[in-house]
Parts: sequence; structure tokens; C-alpha cells
Amino acid sequence: MTKAELRRAYKAKRNALANQEYIRRNQQIFQLFRDIFPTEEIATVHCYLASEKKQEAGTSLIINYLLNQSGIRIATSRSYANGRLTHHLFTSDTKLETNLWGISEPLATEPTVGVEEIDWVIVPLLAFDQRGYRVGYGKGFYDRFLAECRSDVVKVGLSLEPPVDHITDTNSHDIPLDQVITPDKVFSY
Repeated sequence: MTKAELRRAYKAKRNALANQEYIRRNQQIFQLFRDIFPTEEIATVHCYLASEKKQEAGTSLIINYLLNQSGIRIATSRSYANGRLTHHLFTSDTKLETNLWGISEPLATEPTVGVEEIDWVIVPLLAFDQRGYRVGYGKGFYDRFLAECRSDVVKVGLSLEPPVDHITDTNSHDIPLDQVITPDKVFSY
């Protein structure tokens, strides 16, 4: 399937997901995340702030877990109309606002984190394939961001659904993920 076809299909799947099932899947994703996360080796984790309205794979359990790990910093992004992201330190005191797309993000005045400081990136997605390629929302924010990251950064997607066989229209600027955590399994590439 193409990215456009997958966006339509997976947005519809999310919209049809009952709230209890959404909560259950997010809890399972968190349990698997906790099982694979190497707390001693990581200094900075970049994590998106999930939109529960859009029933994105949730990050609140992951963020709360990371906030309680000593020595680990959390970064999250602020998006701009030009397609760029800035990355900001996230703490329990971080001030947030809602952007044009209805997503919470840190105020521009919050302390920044350099891309080179990030060890892990938790990546939002709508769908992914057996090779680790993802379908996002089509704006290219994360493709540009991941291209700026260090070559050894670990890219981990969170998905409420299992992978599709093949995204037919991937291209040279698409960056495959290293792992994707679903409710039932961790896929590694």
C-alpha cells in the first residue's frame, strides 16, 4: 500500500478503536518498552507528546517512567510552520501549549537540547512495514529530524497495530526505524 492509502486506513482504524482497547494496547506497549529500555546506557531520550484525541500510541506512561529514572533527561519537540522542530528539555515543570495541529508542545522559552545530545528517539507513526519504514502524518517533521541525529541514535516507533508487509512508495529521505514496539511484540531491524 502507498503512504496515502495507509494514512487513510490507519486513521480509520484508530477512530474505530474502543477506549478500553486503546488503554489496554498502550499499557502493553509500555510494558514492552520497560522490558527493553537500557537505563544505564542512555542519557537523553527524545519522546513525542501523544495526542490522545487522535488516539496516537500513548507516551504518558513512558514519560512518567523516564522521569523517575535518575540520570535520564527527556527532550520533546516544538514544531514550526516551516517544517522544522526545536527540541526542549521536558520535566514535570515544563510549560506546554497547544500547537496548530492540536498537539501539546513546550513553550519556545523552555531550555533547548541539542540534537547531538539525543541517544534514543521515540517516534510517532500511523503505520510501519516489515522493513522498519514508517508512515507519519505527511509533514516530514520526523524525517528531517532523524536525518540530523547522530548515526548511532536509536530510533524506536510506537504502534497500536502490527506491521504491514510493504510500504510501496518509500524514498531516499525515509529513514527506517531500529525498533517498533506494538502491544504484542517488539520488532527489531
